[in-house]
Amino acid sequence: MLEFNSITYKTAARVRSCYRGCEYRVSDYSLGMKLMWKTYFHPEVAFACGCMIVKNTFGGKTRFDYPVPETEDADINAALTEIERYCMEKYIPLVFYAVPEDKVGALTARYRRCRTESTVFSDEYMYNAGDMISFSGKHYSGQRNHINKFYKLFPKAKFRPLTPADRPETERFFERFTYSSEKTGRGAETELKRAKETLMRDISWGCGGCMELDGKIIALSLGEICGDTMIIHIEKALHEYEGVYPATVSAFAERFCGGVKYINREEDTGDSGLRRSKMQYRPKFMQKKYDVYVETELCAWEKIPTLKTERLTLSPLTDSESEEYFRLCTDDDRNRYWGYDYRDDCKNPDVGYFTEVARSDFASGTAVNFAIKYGRKFIGEVILYDFDYHGGAQVGVRVVRGCDGRGFGKESVSAVTEEALYGLGLSVVYAKCYKENIKSQRMLSACMQKTGEDGEFVYFERRI
Repeated sequence: MLEFNSITYKTAARVRSCYRGCEYRVSDYSLGMKLMWKTYFHPEVAFACGCMIVKNTFGGKTRFDYPVPETEDADINAALTEIERYCMEKYIPLVFYAVPEDKVGALTARYRRCRTESTVFSDEYMYNAGDMISFSGKHYSGQRNHINKFYKLFPKAKFRPLTPADRPETERFFERFTYSSEKTGRGAETELKRAKETLMRDISWGCGGCMELDGKIIALSLGEICGDTMIIHIEKALHEYEGVYPATVSAFAERFCGGVKYINREEDTGDSGLRRSKMQYRPKFMQKKYDVYVETELCAWEKIPTLKTERLTLSPLTDSESEEYFRLCTDDDRNRYWGYDYRDDCKNPDVGYFTEVARSDFASGTAVNFAIKYGRKFIGEVILYDFDYHGGAQVGVRVVRGCDGRGFGKESVSAVTEEALYGLGLSVVYAKCYKENIKSQRMLSACMQKTGEDGEFVYFERRI
């Protein structure tokens, strides 16, 4: 399974190497974005199949970036499979965040069920690098006039790269800085804090520059080249110096953007003032990005159905069954072949813990638990889980003490498998049991086809 580690300044070199060659043209696929907003997105990284895989956790949810190639033989499809396995193992929904528009088709073609979300507020402003350097043509006459006026008013102003020695003066710049009317959104102060924190750290991974006048910094810029695009992370200026913004934009582009095709000045987050400002520079196009939510077949069920067999009722767990379900889940002898130790997730669960977990798993579309009832008596559970996003899922069953050898397991598995294939629309249901669990082997052989075995498990499946 994938092993993730936090993206920090100490572990950033390999991440930066991947982003340096990344052609996605989206700011979320950059080291600067991960470092600047690490306390919000909590980004973590793993490497597999020649790819870099980034996991973000924000808003209480887990979301994955689209895999970024690291090596020439990178296998994006294999990396996506690893992400799927991770979500199955962790019982978390499979969601991709900020997917570049030209990658969305690959995901919608890969998965049987998925939906996409996007908003104009997340579109990123893309400019021709050459336009930002020269501001040539009648469309940019306003910018040229502002730049000419700036250098006429402040002839001693000069643009130069930022160095670690500039940190004290950078600190003083932020003490003087205030937002003009161009940015008024609620996130402005948070963004300012993140910008200052970033510029006061090591920025050797990016391209940092400043406009200096009489030994004082009056404007700051920080960008990062990813593929053929310069992504601008920070752009701040003291607005009392008329024309300083376009002058800094042009000087930064001339100093750092000679080898790139586009400049990405990121999104406006719905801030109307910021939107007007970005539009004044006449973007070449808007880079769209999407969140892609991959759904399992369980989304077809608004609620867990009740299934009837000759002797049994399979239905959702109820609060009144929580105590009996708790005893089943914590019976170590009964669960020695279950393949999961609840203590890995909760060492001291209360009586209602397992019932709530089952409900949460169904709500997230990752599993469905049926209580097995013989008459009115709770005698076990059957679970459909490990939905593989490609039409398959696993089934498992366990019964309470004293109910062995009466065919309840076979009857329950057969009923749920039938409903999964012909009700939910799965194409295959899998099962496995430990090789030493002879009773389960016999039970599964009676309702499914054996497909193989290894040193630990015997495998079964049933297909339409």
